[in-house]
This record gives sequence, C-alpha cells and structure tokens, in this order.
Amino acid sequence: LWRYLYTSGNPGLSFMVAALPQQYVRVKELLESVETFKHVGRLMKRSTKQGQKATKISHIYDIGCGHGLVAMLCAASFPHIAVHAIDLIPRDSFQAQREAFVSTGTSLSNLSFEAGDLSILRNRIESSSDGYDGGEHSLLLCVHGCKSLTHDSIEMAIRHEWAWLSLPCCLQAKNHISEKTSLKVTDETRFAMLCGAIVAKYEPETITTIDPRITGRGIVIASTGKEK
Repeated sequence: LWRYLYTSGNPGLSFMVAALPQQYVRVKELLESVETFKHVGRLMKRSTKQGQKATKISHIYDIGCGHGLVAMLCAASFPHIAVHAIDLIPRDSFQAQREAFVSTGTSLSNLSFEAGDLSILRNRIESSSDGYDGGEHSLLLCVHGCKSLTHDSIEMAIRHEWAWLSLPCCLQAKNHISEKTSLKVTDETRFAMLCGAIVAKYEPETITTIDPRITGRGIVIASTGKEK
C-alpha cells in the first residue's frame, strides 16, 4: 500500500497516511481518492477541442467533498490553483487528513473548506465581479454526489463553460429518464443505464472507469469545458 501511495503522483500522500491517526486510515477511501485524482490529472493535462492550447485552470471546486482527500490531492499537486472543498459540514476525517499533510511538510495553503452546497457557487457568481464567471476557468468536481447533485453540478459547469468531472453514485431515475419508463433491472444495470442517460444529455469528452475491485460506482465522466 505504501508503494502504491508513494507512486500515486503525489509522494507526500504516503507520508500523510503514515502520520494519520489509525481510525482515519480507510483503504477504500484512499484507493478511490487516488484513482479519482489520476483522472483529474489527465483532465488537467488534456488540450481543448481541436488541439488548441490547454486552458489554464485557476479554481477547482470539489462539491460534496466528504472526507476531502481528492481536494487535498489537487491542492498538494497544483499549489498555484485555489482549491475549494465544499460540503454541508466538515468531517473529522477532513481535518485529520489536513493536519497530517501539514505535519509532514505539505502546507495545503491553497485549500479552503466551505460549509454549504452548490448555492455557494451560484451566489458567488451572481454577486461577483472578480472573475468567477469572467476570464478565469474553473474545474468542478462531483465525486459520488448524492441524488441530484451529479446533474446539478454538471449543468452549472456547462452553463459557465467550466471543465467538469463526475463520478455518479446514487442516481435517481426521475432525474434522467421519463416517468413513464419502469426500470425492472438489476442495480448494476440500472446504474449503467442512468450513467448512459447522463452521457447522452451532457455529451462529455471522455468516459472512463475505475477498477471495479475498488468501487462499484467507478464510471468517470468528464469534459474540459470551453475556453473563455
């Protein structure tokens, strides 16, 4: 596990985990976060449409961040980018992981936590004149967001021409298919079909997966957005 973490693209992660109190060392969360971050890294490196110069990301928003490790990996790996972890309440594991990073030499000074939901971004965009909806380009992450958060976050990103990456989780059929359609299929098939509905509606640039041995909800849907 240590070797896997050390070669994950952020060597500081292995030292953070070594310093983390044992009750917060959760292997499934670690593996999911590392594999998700790898997809974020690929998205950051990809060029915009038709081979144009890659768009510079200035803000990363991790909506429904949970334990926050994906946001922390982004902050540690891209110190020039402001990373905003957003969730209804901060988890104890968020603070524990942040303190462990700092204690092992990774400051995460570009990472902030904000208590709330997507309305934080809506309000900021509506009231801001400092570039949130201007010349800056953002990346909106939604990793295993609950219920409508997946498609709400994608729609916000598309509306503002931001890059976005989503790992759908507990999708509700009413948000993606007609109420006239009755899904009498297995949970695995239902999930795949609803992800397909998301892809058909929002036309992402890439659809990839995380190893199913790590997570049963490993479909990764992403787009670089458009250059302002």
